[in-house]
Amino acid sequence: MESSMSDTGVTGAIYIAQCLKNEGVEIVFGQCGHTNYALIDACQREGIEYVSFRHEQQAVHAADAYYRLSKKLAVINVHLSPGLTNALTGVVSAATDGTPMLVIAGNTPSYHHPREAHQAIRLHADASQGDIFKAVCKRVWRIDQVDWLRDVMHRALNIAQTGRSGAVLLDVPMDMFSAKLTAPIDTTARRPNYPRSVGDAQGLTEAVRLLTTAERPVIYAGNGVALSGAVDELAQTARLLQAPVATTLVGKGVFPETDPLSVGTTGIWGARSANNTTLEADVILAVGTAFGEADCSSWNPEYVFNIPGGTKLIQIDIDPQELGKSYPVDIGMVGDAKATLAALNALLKDAPRPADKVKAQLDAVAQRKRDWREELKESQEDPGKPIHPARLLRDLSNAAPDDVVFVTDVGWNKNGAGQQLEVKRPGAFITSGGMATMGFSPAAAIGAKMGAPDRKVVCLIGDGGLLSVVGALTTAVELNIPVVWVLFNNFCYSTIRTVGSTYFNNKYGTEFRTPDGELYNPDFMELAKSFGIASALVSEPDEVPAALEDAFSKDAPFLLEVRTRGDLPMPRTGYWDIADFLQGGND
Repeated sequence: MESSMSDTGVTGAIYIAQCLKNEGVEIVFGQCGHTNYALIDACQREGIEYVSFRHEQQAVHAADAYYRLSKKLAVINVHLSPGLTNALTGVVSAATDGTPMLVIAGNTPSYHHPREAHQAIRLHADASQGDIFKAVCKRVWRIDQVDWLRDVMHRALNIAQTGRSGAVLLDVPMDMFSAKLTAPIDTTARRPNYPRSVGDAQGLTEAVRLLTTAERPVIYAGNGVALSGAVDELAQTARLLQAPVATTLVGKGVFPETDPLSVGTTGIWGARSANNTTLEADVILAVGTAFGEADCSSWNPEYVFNIPGGTKLIQIDIDPQELGKSYPVDIGMVGDAKATLAALNALLKDAPRPADKVKAQLDAVAQRKRDWREELKESQEDPGKPIHPARLLRDLSNAAPDDVVFVTDVGWNKNGAGQQLEVKRPGAFITSGGMATMGFSPAAAIGAKMGAPDRKVVCLIGDGGLLSVVGALTTAVELNIPVVWVLFNNFCYSTIRTVGSTYFNNKYGTEFRTPDGELYNPDFMELAKSFGIASALVSEPDEVPAALEDAFSKDAPFLLEVRTRGDLPMPRTGYWDIADFLQGGND
C-alpha cells in the first residue's frame, strides 16, 4: 500500500528510504562515510537491510548480480568523491549490461559548494562529482534543495527501470539528507500504467511470413530476453518454429543449453556449433541484443552473421537506437521482448513450418553439435598437469546441480565458461559482458546468492582477479553467504600472457614472480583461513570431480583452489580484429 504523505518534517534521508521501501527495495548495497550515513540510518529505521562491502566497486557488482537473480532494483549508497569514484567501475559494468540501478551518493554541504570543501571534486566546477557519471548513467541529478526530492525520486526510479534499463545517480549534499520536507510517497503511482509495448502488427505479420518460409531460420537471443522476463515466450517461439536458438554471452541461460534446439553462444570465443548455425541462416530473429563486437566476431561476415549478404534480419528491441545499429534490418520492431514474442507466438501457432524443412535443418544442427563436442574432447580430457582449464570446465558442468548459478570473471573462467559450460536454467550464467571487468565475480557471487538464496552459487575467478578484490570475501563471512569460489590459479594474467607470448615473444608484466624468478602467489589456503573460510587445493586432474562434489556440498563460504595451466590461449572459433594490429608485435 502506498502512503499518501510522509510525516511532517521528515528528513531527506528518511524520505528517500520511504520511497525505496514503497518501491519494494529490501537491500541497499554500499560503504559508509560521513556524507551518506544519514541514509544508512534511515534505511535501518525503515526496515531496509544495508549490506556493506570493504570497497565500493565490490558493493556495486554485488547489487548488479542481486538484481539479475531477484529482479529487484539494485540500489547503491556511497560516500562522496573517492567513495563514488570507487563505485564507477561497477556502475559502468552494470549499466552496460542493462541492470536498473539507483546510485545515491553523499556530497559536501551545499553551502560549501563554492569553497574548498573537504574531499569535494572541484577542479572544473564546484561539487562536480556527478559530472564523472554523466557518461555512464541515463540521468544524473544533484539535489541542491531538499524539496526537489519529491519530483526527482519518482523520475529516478522510473528512468532506471523503464525503456532500456540502466543506472541513474542522485548526488545529495549531506545537508539535504538532514533538511526536512513534507511530500507524498507516490513513486510507483507515477509509473506509466499501461501494458508492455508490443512490436508493430504489420512487422509481426511480415516476420511470421519470413520465418515460416525460411529454409534455415535461427533465433538469436540476448540479455534483453532476461531483462524482460521473456524466457518462457522465447522457449515457445523456438518450439513453434522448431528453429535452433543461439545466444549472446550475457544472454547465456535464457534458453536451456541441454535442449536439442540450443546451439550455444556465438562470437569470438563462441561455440563453433553456434557460429556455424547463425552463419548459414537465411533468416535471423534477433531479440534483445545489441550485436556487440565479441558476440559478432568484430562484425566480420565470414564468421558469425552474414548480414546483409545471405541472411535476412528481424530485430526486436525495446530501444529504437539498437535497430539497424550494427546490421541492416529487413524488419525492425520496437517493443518489449516478452510482449512482442507473445504476440509473435499467437501468429506462429497457425503457421507451422513444413516438416521436411524442419527435419533437414535440425539434422544438420544435431551433427554440428556432435562435431563440436568431439572437437572439445581432447582438451577436456587432457591428463596433464597443471590442469587444463577446459577439463576443469567440463568437470564443473558435470558436478554442478541443475539450479546452479555460475558467476564468472574474465579469461578462461569467463569466455571459456561461456563456450563450454552447459547451463540448464535462466539466471545460471552471470558475467560482466560489455565491460568484461576483472574482479567482477567474487562480490557478484555474493549478491547473486542474496538474490537467489535457494540456488547453489559458484564463482569462477582467476588468481589475478581474486587478489584485486579479495576483500569481498569478508562480507560473505560476516553475513554467512554460502558461496563457492573456484579459483583458477595459474600464477599469471593468463589471457594477456598468451597475447605477449603469441605476438611479442614476451611475457613481461604478465606473470607473478619474486625477484629471484620463482612463481609467486600468497598461500590461498592460509589466506582463506585468515578470513575464516574453509578451503581445499587440487592439483591432480583426477581429483577434481570429488573436490567439486565436496565443495558443492558445503552450506558455508568455501574456496576451492585448482592449479591450472596459464600458457593456453582461449579456443577462438571466431575472429577478433585486434589480432591484425598485434600481429608481428613491435618488429
